[in-house]
Amino acid sequence: MNRIDHRQRPVILGTGILPIGQHWEISLRQLGGRAVRMALQDAGNPKPDAIYIGNGLGTILSHQANLGALIPEFAGYPGIESCTFEAAGASGAAAFQAACFAVESGYVDVAVALGVEKITECEDRTAEAAMNLALNYEFESSQGLTVKTEAALIAQRYLYEWHLKREIFQNVALNSYQNARGNLNAFARNIDEKAYQKQPMISGPLGLYDIAAQNDGAAAVVLTREELVPAEEQDRLIIVSGSGNAIASLALHDRHDFLHWSAAGQSAATALRQADLYLSDIDIFEIWDGTVMDVILSLESIGICQEGKGWQIDSLPLNVTGGCLGRGNPLGASGMYQIAEVARFLQEQKLENGIHRNALIQAIGGYGATAVTHILRS
Repeated sequence: MNRIDHRQRPVILGTGILPIGQHWEISLRQLGGRAVRMALQDAGNPKPDAIYIGNGLGTILSHQANLGALIPEFAGYPGIESCTFEAAGASGAAAFQAACFAVESGYVDVAVALGVEKITECEDRTAEAAMNLALNYEFESSQGLTVKTEAALIAQRYLYEWHLKREIFQNVALNSYQNARGNLNAFARNIDEKAYQKQPMISGPLGLYDIAAQNDGAAAVVLTREELVPAEEQDRLIIVSGSGNAIASLALHDRHDFLHWSAAGQSAATALRQADLYLSDIDIFEIWDGTVMDVILSLESIGICQEGKGWQIDSLPLNVTGGCLGRGNPLGASGMYQIAEVARFLQEQKLENGIHRNALIQAIGGYGATAVTHILRS
């Protein structure tokens, strides 16, 4: 996203967010279609030129590919330009980035970015196997390694490397769960310190509440260019001022240091450079916490926290709407929930209190292998 003209910046015009949960009665198509319609209604019902869809597991768990043809028709826009983006947990963020590029370049005037995922309709073992496809199949998942066990191995190494106890995870997890209490769309709104301390171990040293629950969900945003918005509506806009996408080796054994997530650092640096900002200019951090180790390593790799101290977050404005832990984790949709919910938060702060803030939002795909970062400004 090279800044050529101030007026051409992509802006978020509207959001549509469905509550995260076990939506037995709603299909993948219905989830996505509802979120698209909600976002367009919130934006004042502009006619979209394109719909970009983020989804990670639809071909496996819902037996449905080609969502770019399926969901827009159900949403009421047959024949529109549309396609699907897959980047594991970063799928929704990748679709949002594509929508930003299309709008900013002038290729389209109005784009919808959607993240949608349907997970809980199948057996837990089937969902778990699908989630593990985000790892390197040849060397990791085919040998029995899972996302949870990989996270546990890294957590064990982290605690050993820095001479720490697993109790450091508590503040990180409870930060998300406590922030989720005020989010009506969040799934895990009732986890407190007592519940956390009584949690069963899933894959030591990680317990049940150290890993985000898998759920169904859909969230969407409407994007246009700042120059196309009437002056009387400018106050409600959220500007996308930076975007960065980076990758690292998929398999852990191919990484120089698996306690440093190079993709997270590189992606954030690119987004900050495009926004012409420093980390010190960021007021809110929305950092991926599919597990507590995700957020710890991301905070350190981005440079927000020092190495070995990514769990010291008491003074950090982090995951203010609940993160993946508190919100729930509908994998391919989670990146879009991050963006849509933070955009709403920024908009409310701006309209109610006149406060302008910068937010850094990062989604992770695989276990640190893909990172997509955006900077939003109110």
